[in-house]
Formats: sequence, C-alpha cells, structure tokens
Amino acid sequence: MTVTLYMLVALLIGLGGSAQISMIGALGRDHGPTEAAWVSILGSVAGVAFVLAVRAASGDAPLLPSPLDRATVLALLGALTAALLFFSLRGVEPYYAIIGVFGVTFIVGAAFLVPEIGIARFFGAVTAGTLMGALVLDHIGAFGAEPDHVTAFRIGGMALLLLGVVLVRAGR
Repeated sequence: MTVTLYMLVALLIGLGGSAQISMIGALGRDHGPTEAAWVSILGSVAGVAFVLAVRAASGDAPLLPSPLDRATVLALLGALTAALLFFSLRGVEPYYAIIGVFGVTFIVGAAFLVPEIGIARFFGAVTAGTLMGALVLDHIGAFGAEPDHVTAFRIGGMALLLLGVVLVRAGR
C-alpha cells in the first residue's frame, strides 16, 4: 500500500510538472528562455530558503554548513531571492512566481520518494502525471499556447503509459 501511495504522490508531482513546463514555455515565448529559467530558479531558491528557515527557527537545523544552518541567514537569503524574483516579474503576470515551487516539489519529492520506491517507479509515475497534465493543458491551450486537442490516439498513448506504470509497479 505504501508503494502505491508514494507512486500516487509522484503522479501528482508530475501533474505539477506539466503546469511548470507550460508556464516556463509561455514565459520563454514572451520574454525569452533564459529569462524563464531565471524566474524558475529564483522561485525555487526562495521557496527552499524559506522552508529551511522555518525548520531552523523551529529547532530542526538543516544539515548544511555554517552559516547556512541558521534561520536568520536562510530567511535573509529567501528575502533577497524573493526580492529579485519580484523585480524580475515586473511586467509579467504575478502567478508566474510559483513556477519554482513545482521544481522544488520535484526535487524534494525525488529525494524522499526514490529511496522508498526506486528510480524507475518514481520516474514512471512522474512521467505519467506529466503527460496527463500536459494533455489537459494542451487541450485547453493553457497560458496562451495553441490548443492541441485530445484525440483517441493521444488517450490511447496515455493509457499505454499508465499500463507501463502499473507493470513497473507490479515488480514490487
């Protein structure tokens, strides 16, 4: 049961990944690919810094070298990165600030889930979730993309991928 639950979490991470990819694509189309990467990285660093700062402040110091194990240093790093993100998003819809959160979710999810379920199960479930989300986002033309409607062949491809995830899962 635990493996199945962890794989469902990985599937959800994949769904978030499809949103991230769609948003990065839209930002890259409108402002440049390197600028989109910059925004994503700033969001990721700010998010991780604030999470680590909260942990450090609650007495669970991160296993990082000094001074990166101190709440104040991590909070300052998070604030600085968030300020850079704020300035980088001028003239851009503010919801793009969450792009990095999806990346953090993937990285932290991998760090937690891979030791529990293995690389193949993790990537199989993430890939299935990413493709499921991508089919929906393509269908609706999310973030200004040209709609690419769902067809029976695309659904069949998704079904085959899900079958592959089930078969990879069955090995445990």
